[in-house]
Amino acid sequence: MKFSIRTKLFIGMSCLIIFFVASSWLLNSRYLGRYYIYQKRAALVESKNAIEQIYRGDPEAISLALENIERNGSISINILDPDLSLKYPPSRIPEEFRRRRGDSPLLHPLQTKLLELTKGEYFIDVVMDPRLRTNFLVLASRLNNDDTLILSSPIAAINESTAIANRFSLFMGIITIFLGGIAVYWLSNRFTKPILALNDIARRMTKLDFSKKYPVQDDDEVGQLGSSINSLSDQLDKAISELTEANSKLKEDIERERRIDKMRKEFVSNVSHELKTPIALIQGYAEGLKLNINENEEDKDYYCDVIMDETAKMNRLVRDLLDLSQIESGYFKLEKADFDLGSLIDSVL
Repeated sequence: MKFSIRTKLFIGMSCLIIFFVASSWLLNSRYLGRYYIYQKRAALVESKNAIEQIYRGDPEAISLALENIERNGSISINILDPDLSLKYPPSRIPEEFRRRRGDSPLLHPLQTKLLELTKGEYFIDVVMDPRLRTNFLVLASRLNNDDTLILSSPIAAINESTAIANRFSLFMGIITIFLGGIAVYWLSNRFTKPILALNDIARRMTKLDFSKKYPVQDDDEVGQLGSSINSLSDQLDKAISELTEANSKLKEDIERERRIDKMRKEFVSNVSHELKTPIALIQGYAEGLKLNINENEEDKDYYCDVIMDETAKMNRLVRDLLDLSQIESGYFKLEKADFDLGSLIDSVL
């Protein structure tokens, strides 16, 4: 099945748009969650550094700044004293966090690592809260006054954000494919329209119709091609007009040659016939003179007059042959002179 260049361009560009949209959605589905976690780890480290700069051992003194970090970063902040008892936040310390570290469900998986931390060190790990059965991205750091800073963010929120982003990406991809298809259809028509116009002009040129010209509007490749087609059309029109004129002249020359050839054949036939009579007369009268069959001078003069007259006829025939040869070669020139038409008519009669 043959496809036009417009259809090929539309299918190719549509497939390209679908490929990039599908690739983008696939990459988002596969790597966006990891990227969110990576960014969240960087945000936890940045929040830790900010807290270390303002914390002097009293969390109440910086409670507003800590709450601002929690709200803006969607991060839960916990500060523990050296024996891992909860110091912050005091307004929502649950009963289990007021007890010793061994009774805290969130800190229990981290107790060993927390005890091994030294001042200025930190680690990031994924911890499951057995009470909530939810995974948390946890950053634990030992502050300069031996307090322990714990920043946590639920991974479920990250996964939810990733899912929302993927759904939004899929929705935008569908819209992009739809709008892109419309744009590609419009562009394919726009790009192929001048090509179709040039094709129509070329078809007309094959039928020797050079009346239609391409309207050159831009100086791009298509415009330059249109200018070349127009120039070619003009040159072909001129060349074909010249060839037509030359062909017409050639036909006239051929017809003239045919007429001349016909006249020559008729003339040669007539001359051949006309030459027989004077040759026969000359031969006969010459033989009579040779055999002295004439009895007096008057008869001899008559014989000589007949021979001379027939010789003059043969001379005229030979000149006519020469004139015919000159006519065929193109060097014949008429000799114009005044003469008596009555005498000519009498001579012909």
